Amino acid sequence: MCKKAFTLAEVLVTLGIIGVVASLTMPTLIQNHKKKVTAVKLEKFYSIMTQAIESYESERNLLPEDMRIPADTVQNGKNLQVWYNNTFGKYLKSVSQKSSDLGFLVLLADGSGFNAYVSDHSQMHIFYCTEAKYCNNKLDGSEGNFNGQTGFLFGLYKGEFITSGPDFQNMTREELLKQCSYGNTEDANVSAAGRRHACTRLIQVDGWEFKDDYPWKQTILK
Repeated sequence: MCKKAFTLAEVLVTLGIIGVVASLTMPTLIQNHKKKVTAVKLEKFYSIMTQAIESYESERNLLPEDMRIPADTVQNGKNLQVWYNNTFGKYLKSVSQKSSDLGFLVLLADGSGFNAYVSDHSQMHIFYCTEAKYCNNKLDGSEGNFNGQTGFLFGLYKGEFITSGPDFQNMTREELLKQCSYGNTEDANVSAAGRRHACTRLIQVDGWEFKDDYPWKQTILK
């Protein structure tokens, strides 16, 4: 009886096809995995920060609008760090902290972290980084990382923890998507590389998911 079998050439062709298919699909699978992991981290960070702020306000019997950011923390990282640790920061587990004349850096127990600074006493800008290596460790006055992939903008405003900033809270999804795609612009025809303020709010509006039309890579207008 003659037994049928694959020839070496047929096996090699099959393996070649599998390799081509894998090379085409793996990048997409890896990126989708990164998006899912990042979305989980963002929702978790939003949750723990909100809970910490609410715990502090409850302890002091404060309404959100009664929570004040001291004037001496404006562009003063050392004073901001002290205020943070005496308020809602005591409800968060950090592994290390570092301050400068302008802002301060907090590394959290789960490996993520954030940079923070106050430009005026009404709002604390918080730049969340999904991993500590993506945080701005220089603390040299340059802005934190909020590129919409590894860094995202949050804030403390009028006693509430918010995504992106107060100007983005009432934007439509279409407006947020456009802002996230092109980044913050002072000129309608020019993008500021990396300054993607709206992305965090967009992800929150989408239920803490990266939708199919989320602009993973920024579109630069020149």
